[in-house]
Amino acid sequence: MTTIKDVAKLAGVSTSTASRALHNSDMISEATKERVRRAMQELDYSPNYSAQNLVNRTTNTIGIVLPVRESQDSLGNNPFFMQIIQGISSVCSEYDYMVSLASGRTVDELRKNCQALIRSGNISKFIFLYSHKDDPVFDFVKKQKKVSCVVVGSSYEKLATKSVQFVDNDNHQAGRDVAEFMVSKGFEHLVFAYTDMDELVQTERYQGCCEYLQEHQKDSLSLHFSRVKEDENILKLQQFLAEHPKTQAFIACDDIMAIRLQRLLKNDKQEKSYAVISFNNSLITEIANPALTSVDIFPYQLGEKAAQLLLEKSRKSVSQKVIIPHQIIERESTLRF
Repeated sequence: MTTIKDVAKLAGVSTSTASRALHNSDMISEATKERVRRAMQELDYSPNYSAQNLVNRTTNTIGIVLPVRESQDSLGNNPFFMQIIQGISSVCSEYDYMVSLASGRTVDELRKNCQALIRSGNISKFIFLYSHKDDPVFDFVKKQKKVSCVVVGSSYEKLATKSVQFVDNDNHQAGRDVAEFMVSKGFEHLVFAYTDMDELVQTERYQGCCEYLQEHQKDSLSLHFSRVKEDENILKLQQFLAEHPKTQAFIACDDIMAIRLQRLLKNDKQEKSYAVISFNNSLITEIANPALTSVDIFPYQLGEKAAQLLLEKSRKSVSQKVIIPHQIIERESTLRF
């Protein structure tokens, strides 16, 4: 069985130098690191991280914290989260890190799962894939000793520290851009469809839409939908459209909401056609019927940047927030009927 001593011998360095190179130590030059990597590849050497973790009481694993959902199917079937996780995993592979997911149907369940990762799994690096108002899970994790976090989203506190950083889109501007795009298409009576305004990303998108519409003396209505109660959603939609017959288009908080809305409108057998635009531009937008116009927020890059921030060995300065750009991708769902 190949050992780190064999790697060191082939690379022409000491065992301690090979070990430091393996862990990407700043004390070792890039040239030496490269020699060690070539030796590892030639010998087909794989580090025994489990043994190292037991000795050092550390782990080469990142905890990815998913938002609370009443049904975990809504997360597993959401390509947005899958694309972010793929971006995270690609960077983790470069650093020889693994990922572990924390999820839950309730806040308490999610907090307990994070607690188990910290105390039993010795995980000290976390990426939150959501930002939620007054979140006890996030508050619990960030208060733990020697734990660092990156949040994909914004913070109500608007602060970054050495232990907490943020990667996000400018969702407020994205909301304004969507409203401007729809008005330019001739849609004046718009409705923002959402599921949870305590999720900051939905709030910021809604506020951006409202701001633009109010500046241009347009309607800025909103409609809340449940993530799981479809019968309730149908009744809500029917009542809303009866009360607001001038409605022309919906701005959905994300692609999943947009697909649900398209289905509700079809099942309700509406004679009138409504335009729909959404956010995230996940894979499902192209196969929707009609194909969805959506705001691409580049989730893979969000995941990559979050992992890079968390795994950088030296931080001479703390980035308050890294902003990933967005782009409206136009498809059939916003064509004038």
